[in-house]
Amino acid sequence: MRALLLSLFVLFPLGVQAAQPGIGEAALVNLQGKKILLAGATGKNGQYILKQLGALGLDVRAMSRDVDDAREEFGAQYDWVEADVTDPATLAAAVKDIDIVISAVATAMPFGGNRSEKVDYEGTVNLSRAAKAAGATRFVIITSSNSGVKDHFLNTIGGDVLIWKGKAEQALVDSGLEYVVLAPAGIDDKPGATQEIALIPRADYVSGMFIGREDMAAVAIAAAGHPDAANRVFTATNTDAEFSDAWLDLFAALPSDLDLPVE
Repeated sequence: MRALLLSLFVLFPLGVQAAQPGIGEAALVNLQGKKILLAGATGKNGQYILKQLGALGLDVRAMSRDVDDAREEFGAQYDWVEADVTDPATLAAAVKDIDIVISAVATAMPFGGNRSEKVDYEGTVNLSRAAKAAGATRFVIITSSNSGVKDHFLNTIGGDVLIWKGKAEQALVDSGLEYVVLAPAGIDDKPGATQEIALIPRADYVSGMFIGREDMAAVAIAAAGHPDAANRVFTATNTDAEFSDAWLDLFAALPSDLDLPVE
């Protein structure tokens, strides 16, 4: 019966909307019995990941800085934990018994306590250290296809956000955890499973590429479980081709190097 249910989830996944890509049998089977911490669960990207994890019946702990507001907005059916990546003392409870971390943490603040240096960089350092100490094995970070780029307008308006994202990626690679650096193209809100998903080396990214949030969420979950996704760095984007599941076979060919710009 369990095998039948797994097959149904792979073929006919429930989700945020009627159209949603599956994550593939290899990833789904590997995620059974694993506990996943989703950091940034209430953010623009995190909420899509959260709903897909729930729809797939996976064991997810959802992390928020305010669990009361999170429960009210997203539902009490999730295992909520209150923690803040900028405060290491709050993370022990969040990572307890966790096998895999998906970090959808991000900030739009260019200054103050929630600036990119504190959230993207120090937050990744804090969370990866806590996860490693707790016995987690894999950490998926959602970052940027432009990480490490100095001459970019986002650094001007975002407090050197791309520089700090690049440093965060390097900290994760150095953590000793299996890492997955998911660097999406520009993100939009088109429905999932309507256009082909492509996983490409970040060096092949060009401005003007986009991926829908639903598709990006599916890539993040698949990367958390797929055996071939360990220690991979890539851009996820949509193409104009018709949607298929072919992207699920692309992890093994992706690079493991960050390939950040040389300072």
